[in-house]
Amino acid sequence: MQNDFGRFLKEKRLEKNLTQKQLATELFVSESAVSKWEKGVAHPDITLLPKLSKLLGVSEHELITASIDNQSREEKMHAKKWRALSLTWNLFFYIAYGITILTCFIVNLAVSGTLSWFFIVASALLLSATFTNLPKLIKKYRLVLVPLSMYLALCVLLGVCAIYTGGNWFFVATVSVLLGLTIIFFPIYLNKYKVFSKVKKYGDFISIAVDFIVLNLLLIIINCYTNGAWYFNLALPIVSVVYLIFNLLLCVRFLGLNKLLKTSIIVFLSAMFVYLPPLFLKFSNEDIQKEISDLNVMQSNLSVWNTETIDNNVNLIICLTAILVGLSFAIAGLIKGRKK
Repeated sequence: MQNDFGRFLKEKRLEKNLTQKQLATELFVSESAVSKWEKGVAHPDITLLPKLSKLLGVSEHELITASIDNQSREEKMHAKKWRALSLTWNLFFYIAYGITILTCFIVNLAVSGTLSWFFIVASALLLSATFTNLPKLIKKYRLVLVPLSMYLALCVLLGVCAIYTGGNWFFVATVSVLLGLTIIFFPIYLNKYKVFSKVKKYGDFISIAVDFIVLNLLLIIINCYTNGAWYFNLALPIVSVVYLIFNLLLCVRFLGLNKLLKTSIIVFLSAMFVYLPPLFLKFSNEDIQKEISDLNVMQSNLSVWNTETIDNNVNLIICLTAILVGLSFAIAGLIKGRKK
């Protein structure tokens, strides 16, 4: 190993066109000390390694192992290229955004004598920057801060557009986007961050509860926007039933049963919740009542297939099929449980 180190040291010294005396002068040691290193008689002090590796153009690891770490050098080269590419990417968009916003500012003032649609362009560029440049600037909590920044920038854009067009649809649009983000990201946050560790087991229920709250907020806003009176009579009952169904289905996973029995329960509950409500729900809206009535399997008649009975007949067949599938899973589950 000593001979390898000496050979490596001499090879790299010659590549840098350094004499033993020049190298010794740079390290504040004697020329004979450098000669001993190259002959393998002695090794340099560990405190000299950082400066020695810098003079020879190698890393301390390469100097100690007396070999070139090609993999490490390749990784550093790729990292350097990536940093250069990232810098070029950012500069390109910064320049493009700057030119665009300056051009629009001048044109809007020249044509209209005031700033009007310029603010739409500026807010649109702000939203675009949250996609192209912002993710590279945020280092911590990126999964939270990037979507939040995008949403706030989108709210700014929608607000500017609403003001420019004189519309009152701003809250409908922003809460609709908020509902989509909640459905996508909130379950991820529950699983990823330690702050939710104590309730992680009930993450499904919490996610559905949050979605339920945001959805109802959206429905209330739409109800006000349309000057309607359908939220309490129609929307809230339907959404509440669906909410209870989801939660009931989720409760099945806590039962101490095998997977086959759990599957059978889910199939039975699904069929029950789809085909039992039409027997009891009544709506003043004729179109909605017609859709509900088409699910009423009690009004089916398999001996008659016409425009009035075909929907009920098809739903009866689907309902019976679901019941048979549920029975099959139940029987298989019971057999499996009995064998255990």
